[in-house]
Amino acid sequence: MLTPYVDLLRRPGTLRFSAAGFVQRLPMSMLGLGAVLFLTLRGSSYAVAGAVSAIGGLAGAVGGPLVGRAVDRFTQHRVLPIVVSAAVACQVSFVALVLVGAPVWTWFLSFALGEGLVPNVGSLVRARWAHVLDDQREVRTAFAFESVLDEVIFVLGPPLATLLAVSLVPSAAILAAIVLLTAGTALLVPQRRTEPPPAGPEHHEGKAAIRYTGIPLIFTAFLLLGIVFGGYEVVTVAFAAEHGSRATAGLLLAAYALGSAVAGLALGALRPRIPLPRQFLLAFTAVAVVALPFPFIGSSWLLGVLGFVAGLAVAPSLITGMSLTEQLVPAARLTEGLSMVVAGIALGFAVGASLAGPVIDARGASAAYGVVTIAGLLAGAMAWAGYPRLRAAFAASELRDAEAADGA
Repeated sequence: MLTPYVDLLRRPGTLRFSAAGFVQRLPMSMLGLGAVLFLTLRGSSYAVAGAVSAIGGLAGAVGGPLVGRAVDRFTQHRVLPIVVSAAVACQVSFVALVLVGAPVWTWFLSFALGEGLVPNVGSLVRARWAHVLDDQREVRTAFAFESVLDEVIFVLGPPLATLLAVSLVPSAAILAAIVLLTAGTALLVPQRRTEPPPAGPEHHEGKAAIRYTGIPLIFTAFLLLGIVFGGYEVVTVAFAAEHGSRATAGLLLAAYALGSAVAGLALGALRPRIPLPRQFLLAFTAVAVVALPFPFIGSSWLLGVLGFVAGLAVAPSLITGMSLTEQLVPAARLTEGLSMVVAGIALGFAVGASLAGPVIDARGASAAYGVVTIAGLLAGAMAWAGYPRLRAAFAASELRDAEAADGA
């Protein structure tokens, strides 16, 4: 099963940039949860903590595509040092403002700026894979590999963030995320050989990535998937606390991510022959089905089992959505396009966290899992509603690529 991945990582430079990207994006599983833990451990309500995490996700949804657009135009090595330095400064300011008891609005502002300036590292790394590989099947395997790494990050990140915040100081998870983001950026930026070149005139003349057929559907489906993620993360922290051990929250979140990693590893290795649009439809149908039982779970071990099973639907949804985006947008806008659909997840995460927090405070964690269920059902419905248009757009892109190959 691992042979396709080993072959890809033997290509010159691929292991180095993928490893650097792994370190650089480990904070994505720690910052939002770190903020919730930081604030609640210092006495804030789940509503306030969820809202701060949500505004960070919202800022990331807005800022991610803008940073991606700048990267397409000016390259990674020019943009990343600037935006990451600014993001780190804002995150440090957030911690300091909370510790000195500054007005709550300053917490929102500093955390939002910090999250909004963090580049979508997964998009940066996937753009490098698309640049160094010519075969579309290999690109999809590489995207699957990166999705597996995303899930490994979500296996490692939540327990690490929880352990640091609970065992050391409440701000430890956020501070560790800052260190990892800085180190990963320092490792990735010097790798110029595998970096995509700056886009040509077509970058300035073409339409925005979100306007290409099929991308709005993927964005919306990812937004709803993000609501599932955001709601699940915040509610699970509360669920663990209600059932006697806040520290188990990291393990419960890790079980969800582990299921996704297993599914992603299998999907990338098997390379199914089912057309991508149908894979997308099946994956989001599974998301809807597995979201149904969450409000009815009454114990931590059952939640862990269900979380693992539910996670099996996540990686296929992300991999097929990313692969479709790579097919539907031109190369000159690939980082922007990938960042745009990932922004849907960030935006949905913000919505899910903000919806879940007040429900937790009013009715408890089990009732708040209803946010996850409703979002999952809507994601499945959206995939079914948009499938005909997505299939047509994919067929047109394949025809365009075939004509371009014949012309060459």
